Amino acid sequence: MSSFRTVLTRATSNWRLVAVAALVTVLEGGFRITLVDFLDLYFGDLWLAAAVLLWPPIVAVFGLAAVSSTARTAIAGEETRAKEDVAGSGWDGNLAGRLAALAAIATVGHWVALALGNVLFLVVDTPIRFVLYWAGYGDLLTFAVVTFGPFAGIGIGALVVWILPGIAVAEIGRGVGVTDAFRTVIAAPRSSPRSLATATAWTLAFVGGSAGAFVATDRVVRWFEDATLTVGPVDAAIVPIALGISILVAAGAVWLAGALGLALDRFADSRPPSRSSGRDTAPRSVPIARLAIAVLLVTSLVVAAGAIRANEIRPVDTEPEPLPNDPDELYATAHDNTDRSNHAFRWLNASAPDEEVVYEFRIDRENRHVSTSLDGYDTYHTNAVFHVGQPAPLPGYAMMTEEDRLPKLGEPSPDAENWTVVAEDGDEITLELTDPDDVYFAQHEDELDERFDDPVIHESWARVTIDTERKTLSHGELRMNVSDRGSTDEAYDAHLAYEYEIGADVERPEELGPPTIGERFWQLFAY
Repeated sequence: MSSFRTVLTRATSNWRLVAVAALVTVLEGGFRITLVDFLDLYFGDLWLAAAVLLWPPIVAVFGLAAVSSTARTAIAGEETRAKEDVAGSGWDGNLAGRLAALAAIATVGHWVALALGNVLFLVVDTPIRFVLYWAGYGDLLTFAVVTFGPFAGIGIGALVVWILPGIAVAEIGRGVGVTDAFRTVIAAPRSSPRSLATATAWTLAFVGGSAGAFVATDRVVRWFEDATLTVGPVDAAIVPIALGISILVAAGAVWLAGALGLALDRFADSRPPSRSSGRDTAPRSVPIARLAIAVLLVTSLVVAAGAIRANEIRPVDTEPEPLPNDPDELYATAHDNTDRSNHAFRWLNASAPDEEVVYEFRIDRENRHVSTSLDGYDTYHTNAVFHVGQPAPLPGYAMMTEEDRLPKLGEPSPDAENWTVVAEDGDEITLELTDPDDVYFAQHEDELDERFDDPVIHESWARVTIDTERKTLSHGELRMNVSDRGSTDEAYDAHLAYEYEIGADVERPEELGPPTIGERFWQLFAY
């Protein structure tokens, strides 16, 4: 058994092995890109991610099996190669008769790897996200992370699990019988745990390096696009794209060559003997008790992780921050305290005699439910359903609560400035804006001069009342009437009121019925 550095050096120095590994990387990646391009007309992004994940690595299995003997020779060296190595020439030996076994490994093995990748994802991802929520970094889990993170996580888990089927591929490729190859796979966790750890680390290093190369390429491409650089008639962004693809192909070739070499060096001929000889070759008894304990432990972890995710068990910081004395900071803090709580926001038509509700927004932070209502048009979102007219199984809550999408229409901006205290009554403080520029910015987050050339202010003020006991917003009112001097266009006239209800619930619409299979999926994975 050689050191991994020696294995990697010998594997990558064999041009045939590296060339096949690079070709496999190109074909596997190219096929998936083609698959996405073809299905893009018929499926959404999530279905595309699922299709890429579910398609078995047939090219990789057959390609690497074809060069297993070459890799064995490169790793061991011609002079030290084991005499009992049964396949002297890979495809020229008995490999053609084992095509069915390789096809089965490529398909069934891949789906088993995906199932176990699910297990790894749930067990590893759940505590990581729990800690992020606990530490106050839940904002890092954006809609893209919540939606596509499970596919990436399951894919990484499947790559790790593929180490075991990969051993069988390597063994069959060098001519070992199918039964003996699977005996080697079964024996590997007991006989070579350190080697499995090394193979896992090698796989994770490839994933991390590829992710880094992808992110770096994406940023460089964006920079080139923003700078509108060109190389003659060609968009200069093609340069970092080509370089990034080349890096990924090279990384894939090195990873596959190293992984194949590692499998052949550490696991070849490591299966327990199947028949007795002159020596004491009786196989060790299978540690049934240990196996049962391991299965029970893993099952318990998966069930616990699933229960935590499906039942939305996570730290949620709804404790309000103390209110400062500065009026601007006072409003911003009360706004933030309100936003982090379970609450309802209502935009009222202050010009109507009964102040009818124009718009209502309700949010349950702890259970991640959001609903809106505007002129009888209702929406409802959780982290498992996006309901706007027709329900769709999507992480709707994550989509609707991203900073630039939170639909709290008519609410004064938390960045509004120049508030003054005009009243203090028991557990309430009332703030006011009177400058037209400040009032307009509070409502639109824009400058008044951007809309009006020579504005004539007829009325301009905004008031908001803060509940000092709850440290949250209570209610408010805004009035603005402005027009352009000498213009015949209709004047801008706004008169609205708004109120907050802390501790509001969000109810599931009856028309949705019981959760669908798609909702159950996202209840488990969109944590």
